[in-house]
Order: sequence, then structure tokens, then C-alpha cells
Amino acid sequence: MTINKNIKSNIKEFPYWEIIYWSLASLFMFFVFSNRHYDIQIRTNVSILLLLISFANARITNKVLIPRFLFKGKRVLFMYLLFTLFIISLWLISIALFLITFYSNVAFTNIILPSFEDVIILLTGTYLIALLSSVFYFTKESFQSKEEKLIIEKEKNILELKFKEVQLQLLKEQIHPHFIFNMMNNLYALVNESTALSREVIVRLSELLEYMLYECNTERVELKNEIQFINNYIELERIRHDESFNVSFDFPEDKDEIKIAPLVLFPFVENAFKHGLKQADNDFINIELEITTSLIIFSVKNSVHSIINGIEIKKSKGLGLKNVRERLELVYQNHQELQISSGDKFFEAKLKILR
Repeated sequence: MTINKNIKSNIKEFPYWEIIYWSLASLFMFFVFSNRHYDIQIRTNVSILLLLISFANARITNKVLIPRFLFKGKRVLFMYLLFTLFIISLWLISIALFLITFYSNVAFTNIILPSFEDVIILLTGTYLIALLSSVFYFTKESFQSKEEKLIIEKEKNILELKFKEVQLQLLKEQIHPHFIFNMMNNLYALVNESTALSREVIVRLSELLEYMLYECNTERVELKNEIQFINNYIELERIRHDESFNVSFDFPEDKDEIKIAPLVLFPFVENAFKHGLKQADNDFINIELEITTSLIIFSVKNSVHSIINGIEIKKSKGLGLKNVRERLELVYQNHQELQISSGDKFFEAKLKILR
């Protein structure tokens, strides 16, 4: 398999276009740019010489000057070196033409030498062939470089997407253990108090776990299922808090065909129960969901306490809220807005999501 790949790579890199181009260039040099009126021997020697110099000019320009200077943005230096190459090649051509014509004139009698106009035409052809070769090379390399950049950019986007998916999955998984741990503690506390309530908790908890395990693995879930999940959670908290349960929630009926990222609303509700109900008389939690033609607006407001029964309550470091923000940015990017407001007695989170 590796051998086949190497063979294909070598075939792909073989310079077919260069062989074809220089073969055509040699024909043009001999039949088009050289005058047929002067001697065939001089004509052949001059054509071969100029073709070799043209080839050398093109190779130096294509393999050295363009990749090392022009593609690196050193345009002034590139032009300077290109002009230097032109002068050197012109000097070499002049010397070579002089030696060829001088030798031919001495060695052969009655030989027809090329005129000044013939030399100008040959020089024009020489540099024109080298110039066209460089233009072809520059176009090919630019196109190939553009393709490589697109491939690299595509691979980069794929890697970023995979990274975001992994990061998103980690953020989702941070919700599950914390939630399950809390509910298992609640269930443990109820076992000895009420068998009936314990059974209800088990049923509701199983529904919650089923939702998290099977429905939350997709990118979007139906909003009505997410709200049902939150309703089940609220009912479980109602059982746990009993008489101190001061919670109001308003969910609209029309939630069909609206989809949302799974468990993106739940952390606000869980956070409200964690910090809003501390067995104080003025504890409260208000949960509202508003659906407009363009927005989903979810707000949760809860009471907060710094001191209860003479005991100072430690403030949360906000790790859960940080995770929520990161997840919202990953899932919705600029199509969401999270507003946080707080005071001495309340904390409110309002999330707006474009539908």
C-alpha cells in the first residue's frame, strides 16, 4: 500500500508540463525565432545555446527567486535580483554569440552569419520563453498554494469543531454527576420518612435520568421536553422542601416545533434551588419562559442570603455559571445573550436565544 502511494506521488511530481513546454520552446526557437537565411550550423548552435540560457534563467527564477523572495513578500529584492540575472545572462549571450560567429567565420568560408536584427529576434525569443515559463510556474504555484491553504483551513475547522464537540460534551457531563448526586441525597433522606414519596421520587428521577441519558445526546431537543424535564425537577424539589417551597413558574403552552440545546436552561433552575431556598421566610424562586417570534427568553430570579440564623453563608465561586457561559458560546455563539443581575437579596439570570 505504501509502495503504491509512493509511486503515485512520484508520478504526480514528475514534471510532465516542463518537458512538454521546453520541447515546444526548442521548436519555436529553431523554426520561429531563428532566420532560415543564415547557415544551418550557426542557426542550430545559436538556438541550442539560447535555449539553454533561457532554461537556466527560468529555473533560477522559478526555483529560487519566486519562492524565496516574491512569495515571501520581498518584492524589491526580487526585482533587483531578477534585473541582475537579466544583465548576467545578456552578458553571457553576447560573449557566446561573439565566439560562435567568430569561430564560424574563421573556420568556414562563404558562411552566412546572422544579422543584428536576427540577434535581436533571438534575444526576444530567449527572454520571452523564460518569461512564459515563469508565468506558468507562478500561476501553478499560486493555485496550488491557495488549494493547500483551503485544505489546511478546512482541516483546522474540522479540528476546531471536534474540539468544541469534546469540550461541549465535557461541559454537559459536568451537569450530570452534580445533579445525580444531589437527587440521590434527597432520595436517601426520604426513604425513612415516607415510602410513597420515595416511590414518587424514584419514578420521577428515572424519567429525568432517561431524558439525560438518551435524549440529551443530540444537538437539539424539543423545548417541550426540556420544560417537562424542568417540571419533574421542580416537583422533586417540592417534595424535598415541603412547606418552605415558595416557587412560581410560568411556562407557555405553545412550545411545539421549537428546539433548543439540551440542558441549557436547567443549570439556572438548579442554581436557583441551590442558593434560593435556605429555609428562610422570605425565600423565593420565580421562573418564567417567554416565546416570541424571534426569541426564547428564559429568566430565573431567586433570593440570596449572606447570613442565616447567625451563620455566614459562603459565596459560590461561580464555576457552574462559568460552565454555562462557555457552553452557550459554543452552542449558540453570537445568537444568545445572558444577562446577570444581583443585589443583597436577589439573584437573576435572563437568557435570550434567537430562534
